[in-house]
Amino acid sequence: MYHLVVPCDCYVKSAKAYLDGKPYAASRGAGPKTQTFDNFLLSASTRPVFNAVKKWTDPSADFIWLLIYGGTGNGKSHLCNAALGALLHKGQQARFVTASAFVASLRRAMADHTTDDVMASYQNVADLIIDDLGAGMKHPCERGSEWEWARIEELLVSRYDALLPTMATTNLDLADLPERISSRFGDMACSRMVQNKASDYRQDARRRQK
Repeated sequence: MYHLVVPCDCYVKSAKAYLDGKPYAASRGAGPKTQTFDNFLLSASTRPVFNAVKKWTDPSADFIWLLIYGGTGNGKSHLCNAALGALLHKGQQARFVTASAFVASLRRAMADHTTDDVMASYQNVADLIIDDLGAGMKHPCERGSEWEWARIEELLVSRYDALLPTMATTNLDLADLPERISSRFGDMACSRMVQNKASDYRQDARRRQK
């Protein structure tokens, strides 16, 4: 077996440390703060959504698509970062992006005609987490929103057809999501939709300070 290259123990440890580190997590879309399942603020209102997200990161889960919906400031983005960290720790090729950043990256790619390449990088990644569907975008019913939502739909339909694990969050009511998106997240054969009923932590903190 002399033709095989075998990494030494020090390289394996170094590579694992890099994959578990902040620079690599940041390159996959993680925020600057360390947000994990361990430091998530659990309550009776957040327990169901916490359990659902944690289960989604488990390969043995009975669903691969997950939509978290609810008000602002109640920990949805924290759970996105926690899920990303858990997947990266397991060696998964996961990626985290906000919906507005995804759309913006496609717009920038128009300048050098690489839109298809950018779209493919999100369509084909093993695990994708999309935060804030609708934030920074026009409402689906508003004029001029067709291109933005069409690109989101293109991404999600592609991943749904390929059965690739996908998690998303939104502050919109489910009735306000485009039907082609909501119907796929509503497919109980592979997906779950869970409401985060917690209140806005930031507003609660301001009230306590007063």
